[in-house]
Amino acid sequence: QAHIPCPSSCRSDGCGELDGSSGAARPLMVLMGCQGREEAWRQNIGARRCSERRPMVAAFRLLVAAAATLFASWSAYRPRPSGGNCSGTAFTPGLQNLPEGSPKLYGYDHSHYTVRCRMALGLKNMPYRMIWVAEDDEETPMKLVGKKTTPIIEFPGEAAFAESSLIIARVDGDQAFGPPVLKPKTERPEVDAWIKKLSVPMRNLGRPRYIRSAMLPEFRSRSARGRFVVTHPLPDPKSGESLSKADWGALPKEYRDQVYEHYWADSEAQLAALNDALPGVEGLIASDRHVSAQGLSWDDILFYSRLRGLTLIKGVELPPSLQGYLETMSDMTDVPLLTQMAM
Repeated sequence: QAHIPCPSSCRSDGCGELDGSSGAARPLMVLMGCQGREEAWRQNIGARRCSERRPMVAAFRLLVAAAATLFASWSAYRPRPSGGNCSGTAFTPGLQNLPEGSPKLYGYDHSHYTVRCRMALGLKNMPYRMIWVAEDDEETPMKLVGKKTTPIIEFPGEAAFAESSLIIARVDGDQAFGPPVLKPKTERPEVDAWIKKLSVPMRNLGRPRYIRSAMLPEFRSRSARGRFVVTHPLPDPKSGESLSKADWGALPKEYRDQVYEHYWADSEAQLAALNDALPGVEGLIASDRHVSAQGLSWDDILFYSRLRGLTLIKGVELPPSLQGYLETMSDMTDVPLLTQMAM
């Protein structure tokens, strides 16, 4: 291969144009002339640079392709903002594990406070791990927040905290999953009055059923069921008097068990009172998708969480507007009704 000298100095690099010291390169230099030598030099340097750049270009292209693949995988896996319309999906349920960084929610299936938090998570399409706490499990909440309480939420890298209102505010305000979806609570005294009419027969029917349901995860042991009875009073069958938790818990176990058995046996009368009160809901529900005219709001968090328990009671006669609302809200929030375990 002919040696091509640097055109910037004909006295160096073996050119010999001026001093005659070039050696084997001289015939080529003489034939080409100085201008030809400069052109040849440029072509040679260009070829060398192109040759040197090829491996770098190839490596860069491989790097870009790898980055694109990783981004596509991450994009398919990461939670996507719902845009506040509850119609998007945060991830692909059933086809992949929960995304890294998903929170853990600890609570009871029957608890309307836990249901409230599950509703908020579902409406924001935020993936989360539901961890059921047994009714007699004091150790788990004590380790998390220092007292026996539920619900509790734990975000990775953060301290766990309780109180359903705080949990809902944190979840609904998480901009990574879109803007808030819940409007503020409104004053609905007519709704409050109607729910108050339901509260006594609902309690008298619901509590004896909770401890008989093998499908509710918090009640899957005799100890857990017994603990629920100790901490959840029912009215005295004769006087109708309701005791505080402390006074109820101080009563003999035999008495508490007899009261629970009484209301289980009295289901027919309690169910009649409940069904008599249920038609009062007609005209109170604005839409299957929201109970108040303003749209999806805290009113729905309170309304659905309180009335979901009706579906555990066999023989309950839900008015069409309430039936449609419960089924639609269950689908929107991914909080199933209890219909399949009704008794």
